[in-house]
Amino acid sequence: MNEATKKLLDLTGRVALVTGGAQGIGQGIAANLAGAGAAVVLADIDVATATQAAVALVAQGLRAVATACDLADPVSVQAAIAHTVATFGALDILVNNAGIYPMQPIAQMPLALWDQVLNVNLRGAFVASQAAAPWLCKAGRHGRLINISSINTARSYVGMAHYDASKGGLEAFTRAYALEFASHGVTANVIAPGAVKTPGSFSVRNNLAQTRGDPSTDAVDAEFASRIPLGHWASPDEIGQAVLLLATPAAAYITGQTIYVDGGLKLTL
Repeated sequence: MNEATKKLLDLTGRVALVTGGAQGIGQGIAANLAGAGAAVVLADIDVATATQAAVALVAQGLRAVATACDLADPVSVQAAIAHTVATFGALDILVNNAGIYPMQPIAQMPLALWDQVLNVNLRGAFVASQAAAPWLCKAGRHGRLINISSINTARSYVGMAHYDASKGGLEAFTRAYALEFASHGVTANVIAPGAVKTPGSFSVRNNLAQTRGDPSTDAVDAEFASRIPLGHWASPDEIGQAVLLLATPAAAYITGQTIYVDGGLKLTL
């Protein structure tokens, strides 16, 4: 590989903030960005777990710190942005990954639950993106906004109306952001994962298994895998690799797009 090609995938000198970075997809994203040379802030409501994840990255010789961040609280979100800049002097890459999805059918869904999911998944991403904008727009920094959506924007599932609405809104917001900040050299894109094995998805799989009377999630896992053309669930690391691509100079001319990282699952819907 020549030096010019290496630079296309190099994030040395860049600073990234990943919400929901403590575990699952967020941890996979943080590890990939740090591995490419970025200084990474893992922002999470579970700051203890985020700290453990950051310490593990530092033990590998990478640059990472953790900070508390409650996406439902605008003050907390803005504080995480401020902490990132205070710690590393910049913010070049914002990854809005944090999200919640407590399942509930529409007929039984309390308004408070609808508001909770929209506040975390959509409003929280808006607050973070707005607060990060002055830093992403800094001259010569070529800022990157990367929002994590879902295969659910292509297909809905029972009990996920609030989550589906939040992720559909996130995609529309990303397109608007891409349009408004393009003149500053900022790109904004969406990664939409399919089936990913994470601690969060385990609870959904466990609920489905219990509904079917299965003693474990194995049958649910196998059924989903059979629908995926590539034949297996994604790992958090595989989603992180896709985010890494959008964060690098190699993706400098990609903006306003939704990229499905789903092993071909969308093709079968």
